[in-house]
Amino acid sequence: MAMREPKGVVSPMTLRELVDTGAVTGAVIRLDDDGQCLLVGVALVGDGERILGTARGTEPRYFTSIDGLVSAMQDCGINEFKLDARGFVSRGKKASARRGFGRSAQGKLGV
Repeated sequence: MAMREPKGVVSPMTLRELVDTGAVTGAVIRLDDDGQCLLVGVALVGDGERILGTARGTEPRYFTSIDGLVSAMQDCGINEFKLDARGFVSRGKKASARRGFGRSAQGKLGV
């Protein structure tokens, strides 16, 4: 697969227009590039990428849960996407780590 050049942030309305015109060829959910472990939605348009932004489309919209991001992508008309979960830590794993449970303890407790 060829590398795609990032081309900016778009508002949900603009992303919906791109979807409606058939310009979106795919989509990816992945971690942000800033290393904050937040999720972003990326639409593949031509040979570039458009990141789902806030309503004004000036800043990327960050998500802490996959279900919230999936809902936002569906609102824009995108129902199929790849998920790149490398480096993602679920809220359940974060909570277990805070409580001090390891994998063996989770299995014994039925969690």
